[in-house]
Amino acid sequence: MSASGIILAILFVSLLIVVHEGGHFLVARWCGMRVLRFSLGFGRPLVKWERGGTIYQIAVVPLGGFVQIAGMNPHEEVDQADPSIYPNRPAWQRVLTIAAGPFANYVCATLLVFIYFMAFGMPTAFKPGVAMVVAASPAAKAGLKDRDLLVSIDGKKIAKAEDVLPIVKASDGRPMAMVVRRAGQEVSLTVTPEKQKIGYRIGVLPAEIATARRAAGLGESAWESVRYPAIQSVNMLGGLYLMVRGKIKAEVSGPVGIVRAVAQTTKSGAEDVLQIIATISIALGLFNLLPVPALDGGRLVFLGVEAVSRRKIRPTVEAAVHMVGFMLLLGLLVFVTFKDIQGCFVGK
Repeated sequence: MSASGIILAILFVSLLIVVHEGGHFLVARWCGMRVLRFSLGFGRPLVKWERGGTIYQIAVVPLGGFVQIAGMNPHEEVDQADPSIYPNRPAWQRVLTIAAGPFANYVCATLLVFIYFMAFGMPTAFKPGVAMVVAASPAAKAGLKDRDLLVSIDGKKIAKAEDVLPIVKASDGRPMAMVVRRAGQEVSLTVTPEKQKIGYRIGVLPAEIATARRAAGLGESAWESVRYPAIQSVNMLGGLYLMVRGKIKAEVSGPVGIVRAVAQTTKSGAEDVLQIIATISIALGLFNLLPVPALDGGRLVFLGVEAVSRRKIRPTVEAAVHMVGFMLLLGLLVFVTFKDIQGCFVGK
């Protein structure tokens, strides 16, 4: 990975965080709520400035961001009679404010996919191939390249991207012959899988690669770009369901892993960058909609209970639940970040 690729990746991921928090911020202001702080990152501010009663800052821990709306924390000192604090706004405004973050990520993904379709055309045919080769991995050492189309591995034909992992896992680490199609020519390679805690790996991200395209009009591109986030969300939820059931291995990346993946994609050109940024934006929106305390989905659950029961939940109770959720999520974030950092030095 080049330094410029890492810098671009950090900028892209930061942009998605700003988009998400910007959704909360804009709708909160539109609903008449007082926004105290807009932060990119957590912890001590590195840079901050104030405008319109809101403090904008870039903080020292670049693992996300937040918008602080007056009254959301029951322990902060505010005038409880102030109509601009979060608890005193109508329930529908609070719902819109919380949902605005994930919605902004979906809108961002839609715009990126629209640009993709208009610039590169509508994919009409796909073949299994390599979306990304991990640096210093067995695949990289064997000469595999991004966007190679997979013909066969270990003498077995590759019909779909999902065929790759079972073949590699069954290799027991012995060298395997691979045939790929590159620039219209078949290329023969030999790759030796590497033993990892989760089994043998060669260090590739298999995917269905578009092999044919056609020009798309404005209307069709707009319609398909609107459908794309919904289709991808269903696919992601399906994968999450299989993880929970133990049908597939749970592999989660944190900010470091995401930046690393984007940085590696930047060398493949604008087409792949648009795709991965759109996918991450959808994943960020979907993840925040999960009904987990401290996430937007968890806050929406409390608002739903309030709407059904027609009684406000005690702010201290809700805050305590969200704090427990936040600590659990923080622990998960530290764990996956540690694994991502390990992955920077060890081939997958």
